[in-house]
Amino acid sequence: MSSQDPSKNRPVRKNKEYREDKAGPQGTLVFDSKEVDRMIAAEIQKLEDDGTKVPALLATTKPHAGQTFILDYGKNVIGRGKGNGVTIYDPAASSTHAQITYYNGEWKILNLLSSNGTIVNGEKVSERELSFGDKIQVGHTEFLFTLVDAQESQDEEQAEINWMLVGSLGVAAVLLIGVLIWLFL
Repeated sequence: MSSQDPSKNRPVRKNKEYREDKAGPQGTLVFDSKEVDRMIAAEIQKLEDDGTKVPALLATTKPHAGQTFILDYGKNVIGRGKGNGVTIYDPAASSTHAQITYYNGEWKILNLLSSNGTIVNGEKVSERELSFGDKIQVGHTEFLFTLVDAQESQDEEQAEINWMLVGSLGVAAVLLIGVLIWLFL
């Protein structure tokens, strides 16, 4: 038997994300969740430069889970108010809770004096520069600040227009039936 310490024979890993104290079976690499979030954010940031993506908030909690809110290059108010660019149905959110703006090449979030505050990546903020991949919490609603395909945003707008058309035709049909009943009775 050798008197050498077996830990000295292990290869030295220079990858900071790797946590040897949390290694799984057969040396499976286990990553810290915060580091995984940073790696995802870096990948999303790379997508920004290809020109086919548009900035958006992707809701990750109910009742909006999976809903995408496309952001304008300018002001985007988030809250319960009907006139907001991002209207959410969350009693813990203020009517005008926060604002995301694009100015001088930077995306920033500003808390608009909401009583529950605005949280970015687990930290309560009054104002902060955003990076793609950041997690934003407004009330109980959480979002991922990300990029989506420009085509997806056009498809969503088209779907919204189609529902408006269907609703208008439905109202016209009800009115026509009402007029016909009135004429023949």
